[in-house]
Amino acid sequence: MSHPTNFSKVTETEKYIKLGLYALTFLLAVAGNSLVLLILWRKKRKSVNDTLIFNLSMSDLTLMLLSLPVNAFFLGGIEFPMVLCKFVSPLMTATFNVSIFTLTFMAVYRWRVIVNSLRPEMRHRYVIIWIIIIWIAGFVLLLPLIIVAETEETGGCKENWKLYQSRVYTAVLFALQYVLPLTTIAGAYILIGIDIGKAKERSDSNAQDRFASEVRRKEDLQIIKMMGLIVILFAVCMLPIQVAWLIADFGAEEHKKVGDILLRVADIAAYLHACVNPIVYGTITRYFRREYVRYVKSIFCCRT
Repeated sequence: MSHPTNFSKVTETEKYIKLGLYALTFLLAVAGNSLVLLILWRKKRKSVNDTLIFNLSMSDLTLMLLSLPVNAFFLGGIEFPMVLCKFVSPLMTATFNVSIFTLTFMAVYRWRVIVNSLRPEMRHRYVIIWIIIIWIAGFVLLLPLIIVAETEETGGCKENWKLYQSRVYTAVLFALQYVLPLTTIAGAYILIGIDIGKAKERSDSNAQDRFASEVRRKEDLQIIKMMGLIVILFAVCMLPIQVAWLIADFGAEEHKKVGDILLRVADIAAYLHACVNPIVYGTITRYFRREYVRYVKSIFCCRT
């Protein structure tokens, strides 16, 4: 939380570049995720996958509306009260948690559905319960940051840790935000791929089941392709900030310069992640692509 908001080493040129990138990512992410939420809200029959995508977009929108403006004001040298350092600035970490926990749940759920194709879909009330648990877990991991967060003279926020405490917290976040979720997701998709391959072999030997199986397989593959791309983009966008935190707490002195450079660009990569999911939905999913076009036409008064 504190490292990306420590702007004491940022030059004036770098400051304007970051502010420009902040403004661009803010507009793209707010517009894209708001459109996704509107499309899903107005959809009459929502699947479990739709509900989880809604939650994913909600976490990205929360990140952009609360965390990014605070960082922009910090970058401008505006001093903020302690309450914002305690509760608003750490929200970046909470929304990261919600995003990766949601993606992990989606992968495990998709594995459960495909492997047990004859079982009924999970009821929406259970999905809502899981979403509530995900948000609670995301904020529970935030509690140590709330305790140690303080304001600093440069106008940003800092974490008042002892070194061993900071290292333990960084290691825990790296494991729970990055390593374990991505390992679980990769394992789920590998098992899904194996099961789809076996299902194709079975359907090829049974002409009656071939058509129905092929339709279902195409639907599964489309969802898997979309979720796989979203997970890859999450891993790529979150990697700089994860590596930067690890170097800051565990790196040798000669590596600190690399860590400082990463810390100064890592927040941009993290914010960029909030922009890409709506693009992925429109690129891969025909339904979202059609709805995007419809809403754009309505905005520009081009209804047919």
